[in-house]
Amino acid sequence: MDFFNHTRKLFAAGEVNTANLKVILVNASYTFAAANATLTEVSANEVSGNGWAAGGAAIASASITVEGAGAKLNGDDISVTASGGDIGSASAMVVVDATSSKPLFHFGFASAKTAGDGTPFNINWDASGIVTWTSV
Repeated sequence: MDFFNHTRKLFAAGEVNTANLKVILVNASYTFAAANATLTEVSANEVSGNGWAAGGAAIASASITVEGAGAKLNGDDISVTASGGDIGSASAMVVVDATSSKPLFHFGFASAKTAGDGTPFNINWDASGIVTWTSV
């Protein structure tokens, strides 16, 4: 998991709309660059269709909790069933604040993921949360 350069500042300033966080799937042509500051720098390689909406799938119940000197972002797992064809192939996903069109986090997959027609494309977050961070 990688942070984009502006992510911590956006959260610290209260500028992230957790009610409108989404996951965008990206293909193998996308190369993570921490300096990417806008959704347009990511969306050219977006994977969508066959049930996975352009602009991403919503992270329901997203919330931030403070834990000691840090914080945790958590939310519901995502499951989208492919319909009319495959979802993917996706080599990574990017969590975005759809309100501000800012990419926040990049998660690379160990190998490309695809969901065949009629099967779910699942994103299961770690039990400890989507992401945690601490102050230094």
